[in-house]
Amino acid sequence: MSSSTENNDHIPEMQRNLELLKEIPFFSAFPVKVLKLIAFVSTRGSFSAGDLLYEEGDNPDRAYLVLSGSLILTTRNEDGENTVVKRFTANDFVSSLSLFGSMPALFNLRAETKTTVLTIDRKQFSKIITQFPEIQALSLRVILKEIHRWEKTNISEQTPCCSTRMGVTAL
Repeated sequence: MSSSTENNDHIPEMQRNLELLKEIPFFSAFPVKVLKLIAFVSTRGSFSAGDLLYEEGDNPDRAYLVLSGSLILTTRNEDGENTVVKRFTANDFVSSLSLFGSMPALFNLRAETKTTVLTIDRKQFSKIITQFPEIQALSLRVILKEIHRWEKTNISEQTPCCSTRMGVTAL
């Protein structure tokens, strides 16, 4: 991402959001007219260290692009203590699949440090993709691409404890 674009206060926020969205692989196949609408409805927000974005069992209804700071994904271990599963930092796009539908979270997402994000709400996203029928097929490709990326990453980082677990594409 271009820091000169982010730091340039005379560029409208919608334009800055659009430039950020164009750089996210998740949106790479989306037409610019659709990205402009997503950029328009996206909001910026800040979280303090320790703030909870969602917890296990919640229905995350938005995705986050980390602009600065860090978020941590945690789960409770056998001792009841939180274990960090993954850390997200600048340019990471978090909870992307929550834009497509409802499912309970299996983890907790919390701000590790003071964190600034660009947020995309599921309801707004759904309204936009409904307006553009051609986006339906693109969205399916995006979902499959995200699943493939996730599976490839997790198989390459696999530890001995997980070697007997099947990949998502085997479901």
